Amino acid sequence: MNGVIGIELGLLEQMLRDIVKTEMVEVREEIKQTIISKREELLQEERLYTDQVRELFGKKSRKTIANYTRAGIIPQPQRDISDRPYWTPDQLKMALHLRGIKTKFSV
Repeated sequence: MNGVIGIELGLLEQMLRDIVKTEMVEVREEIKQTIISKREELLQEERLYTDQVRELFGKKSRKTIANYTRAGIIPQPQRDISDRPYWTPDQLKMALHLRGIKTKFSV
């Protein structure tokens, strides 16, 4: 009797693993699509300020964005009338593209 219960529990466990695995794949895809959509939405803006740039690059800190600028990963920002730094989408598209390539081919 214990053998039958063990097999049934094993099958149930495998079924649950399969369900969770499928759900995780779907959730990851939804997150990916949400991020892509948000990036596309942000890239429609005329000016992208630091917080928007942080979001484009995956919620990096302000310091990281400053380091990216200093290192030339992203271009120097322009300044608005109140001296706030901003970038145009065209300035950031190449950096995002290069960052995507580095992510795909990380060493």
